[in-house]
Amino acid sequence: MFLKRLLSIAVVFCAMALAGVAEAQAASAVVTNTVQLRSGPGTNYRVIGRVHARERVRVTRCARSLRWCHVEPRRGRSGWINSRFLDRVSGGHRPGAGSICFHGARGHICLGR
Repeated sequence: MFLKRLLSIAVVFCAMALAGVAEAQAASAVVTNTVQLRSGPGTNYRVIGRVHARERVRVTRCARSLRWCHVEPRRGRSGWINSRFLDRVSGGHRPGAGSICFHGARGHICLGR
C-alpha cells in the first residue's frame, strides 16, 4: 500500500515537472498577416486552418531552414506557418540560452523561452 501511494505521488510530480518543461520551451510571437496554418513545414503540406493578423501565438520550434515554425494559436489547432509572418511581441523577453530563432518579419529573430 505504501509503495503504491509513493509511486502515485512520484508520477504526479513527474507529470508536473514535464508540463513545466513543455511550457518553458515555447516563445511568444505575433503574426503580422493572416496566414494559412499547415500540417507540416512547407507549402506542399495541406492547409488545416488560418491564423489572423496581430494574433499572438506560441512558437514551439522551427524547421532547420528557419523558414517554417510550429505554432500554437490561442484558439484552434496547432500547425506550421511561414516564419516571415512572425514578429517579436513588443515588450517580450530578451533571448537567452535555448532561444528559438528564425527568419522573421524583420530579418533574423530570436525569441526567449
